This record gives sequence, C-alpha cells and structure tokens, in this order.
Amino acid sequence: MRYLIRILVLCLAVLAALPAVAAASHGQLALFQDDRQLLQRGSGVRDQTLDELRSLGVDAIKFQLDWNAAAPGDKTRPQGFDGRDPSAYDWAPYDGLVNAAQARGFRVMVALSPPAPGWATARRGDSFGVDRPSPTWFGRFAEAAGRHFTGIDLWTLWNEPNHPGFLYPQATKGRAAFAPHLYRKLVRAAVAGLQRAGHGGNTILFGELLPIGKSHLYKNNTIKPLRFMREFFCIGSHSRECRHYRPLTGVRGFAYHPYTRPNGPRGREPSADDATIRSIGRVTRLLDRARALGRIRGGRLPVWNTEFGFQSNPPDPFQTRLSRIPGFLSESEWISYRNPRVASFSQYTLVDTPVSRRGDLFGTWQGGLRFADGREKRGVFEAYRQPLFVRLLGPRGVEVWGDARPGGAGATVQIQQRLAGHGFSNLGGPITVTNARGYFSKRFRLSKAARRTFRFIEAGSLTSRSAKPVFR
Repeated sequence: MRYLIRILVLCLAVLAALPAVAAASHGQLALFQDDRQLLQRGSGVRDQTLDELRSLGVDAIKFQLDWNAAAPGDKTRPQGFDGRDPSAYDWAPYDGLVNAAQARGFRVMVALSPPAPGWATARRGDSFGVDRPSPTWFGRFAEAAGRHFTGIDLWTLWNEPNHPGFLYPQATKGRAAFAPHLYRKLVRAAVAGLQRAGHGGNTILFGELLPIGKSHLYKNNTIKPLRFMREFFCIGSHSRECRHYRPLTGVRGFAYHPYTRPNGPRGREPSADDATIRSIGRVTRLLDRARALGRIRGGRLPVWNTEFGFQSNPPDPFQTRLSRIPGFLSESEWISYRNPRVASFSQYTLVDTPVSRRGDLFGTWQGGLRFADGREKRGVFEAYRQPLFVRLLGPRGVEVWGDARPGGAGATVQIQQRLAGHGFSNLGGPITVTNARGYFSKRFRLSKAARRTFRFIEAGSLTSRSAKPVFR
C-alpha cells in the first residue's frame, strides 16, 4: 500500500512540475525542403509539389542556391567579372520557384550554399568547390543574390560547414580546427554583402550544422557541433584566428540540422559535444554563453531547425524501421514545440531519391514522406500532416498534443480514445484550434490510461494516426 501511495505522490509531483503551455514555441514555422522536386524536375512537378505542400499546411519553403550553379565559369573566372552584379549570374532555375512559392503564400528561405565555383577556391580548378572558398567572393555572391531577390526576407548561410564534403579541410595537418574559423569569415562576408544589398533588417541565419561528429580533429573528419561552435566563437580556443576576434553582428538566428540516430529522439547522445533534437538546449546554452562573453551582439538567438527527417527502412536497411517513424516524427515535433527558443520545424524531403540499379543507397536520401515511386509511406505521410503525441502523466492521466496542420487556426478537432477490443469514442467535446500553426494540447483524467489508444479527427474528415501514450 505504501508503494502505491508513493507512486501516486510521484505522479502528482510530475503533473505539478510540468511546464506551462505558455513556455512552448507556439509560433514555430513548418519549413519544407525538396530541391529535387522543386528545382530539378521541371515546372509541372514543381507546381504540383507546391500545391501538395500547401495542402499539408507548410508555411515556408527552403531551397539551396548553389554558388557554382549560379556563377559563370567553372575553373576559370571570366575576364571582367563583377561578383556583385546580379546580371552576371544565372538565376533562372530559382526565379521560377521563388515566384511560384510566393504566389501560393509561402515564405521563402534562400540558403546560399556550396559548392563554390572552382575559381573561388584556394585550390585552382577545384572541381568539388569546397577547398578553402574565398570569403571575399562569397560576400560578393551574397550581395548579388540580395540585389536580385529583393522580396526575400529569410536567408541562411552555407550547408553543414562541420562536414568535409561542404567545407575542406576541417582541420590542419597539426590537427587544429580550421573549418570553424574559415566559416566565420564566410559568414561575416555574406552578412556584409546582404547588408549592402539592403537586407540588413532580414532574418539572416548561420550555422546549418550536422548534429553528430567525430571525436578527433582531422581534415576529413566531421567536427562535433558544439566543438565547432566553441571554435567559431573562440571560446577556449587557442587558434591564432582568435587573437583579434570581433563580435559577430547582423545575424538573427542559428540554423541547425538536429537529426537523430536511427533509434529515434530518445536515443542517447554519443557525447556531450553532440546535440540531436532532444538536446537543442545544449545549442542554446552555448549561444547564450557566446553572447554573455561578447562574441555575439544583439539579443538571444533563436534556433531554426532547417533540415530534419528520418530515412526509412525500407528501402535503406541501415536506417529507421518504417513502422517507427510516425511515432518518432510526432515526438520530435512535440519536443521542438516545447522549446521556446525553436523557431521552425523542418521536413527534408517530400519524395525519396531514386536508387540506382546497382542498389546504391549510401549516395541517396531516403527521408521523404513518399517513396521514390510516389507512394505514400504508410503512417509517415499522416504523421507529418497531423502530428499526434500522447504523453502518459500517470495511471489516470494523459496529455494529448497534436497539430491540425492543414486547418490551422479555426480548425475543429475531436480527440478520441479506445480500449483494446472496443471502438473509438469521443473524449471530451470538440476543440476549436486557436493557434495559428494548428497546434493544440489537452489533458484528460481517465482510468487505465496506459492501455488506451488515441487519435483525433480534424474537421470531421481527416483522421490522424492512432497512438499509444508514452511516459516522458
């Protein structure tokens, strides 16, 4: 009996300690990226994809504006080329997407991304475009992009600079960090370029880091994100690049790719310097530390989730089992929603990359809501459209959280529950969603809470996947 009383007291303590809903990130944008569907397969596929994303309730579209693809020349810079002149670049592939997306009411995020043209890197004729790219020329490219895309107000800089495939080398021959200091120069140059183009008041992000790295510094090793950040901000760094550090200005947020391992958002982090979606607090604490030390000027920076998803098995046998992704995806968004510093939740991509006849899965991306042939991934598509996460609060209590993403504010939601062997029945009355992004949360007291299954119906027609409660 004493044991049962202790359990009851513990459950009541857990309920009392739960954070207020007001502390959550109610306004996080639903961000989506699929460059293959939106840029590479023609205007018909692009428009069809945008229409589908609109029906899913997506708020903003992100695309990578590849420096090398837009710039003239390849290994040799054209004579008389003015890198600040928008007319010197080819923007055509991107103009169609920007115009079509904005016409449908999407906000657009432009990622100024590698590879660099071979003439703008330290190694002459660099075909990969990542070997010590020139900050000066990158700043001019940013200025030209800003002058061309006058209606854009969301910008982010580079892609995964803690990966050698996007910024090389990561470290010197003496095993000292190199990429973080080069990236800082690239960021400063690009921010200055966007400011010259009139975008100084826009949301300019930096970071775009991978969440997990390797323990040892080496030119080809991915650097752990928090270690990369400390080097970037010259916190505890002995690099010569830190001797004359100037505070970083002009940025409005930190972009991050909080992918998890295949075992989902509750898996243990490999080290204290790694941070997946469950550990975004590590990132914000380091940003706040940098601000307190005068490394950043301005207010506390929000974290933007700018790339996220789960690669599925099938088709990739080394990734997350398909049946587990719906739960992982919903739980990840719930984690993100609860953090007031998180500004967006991203999905990358809509459709898987086709696998070659040789069966090569390592060079392709299998994190879409649909398979490469267009079929919806069972449960995954629904989990993105209508996320549902049920938290067990004790033997007689649950919190049902979800997102009526297609309907948004004004949508009507009916939560339902059932015990094994019984049909679904309404739990409480209909809920009118007031959150602009469609989020809602409701707590219930009921018997045998752990043995029940839950779902919600939006507008009387769209039914979410069913979910069992999870103790968190």
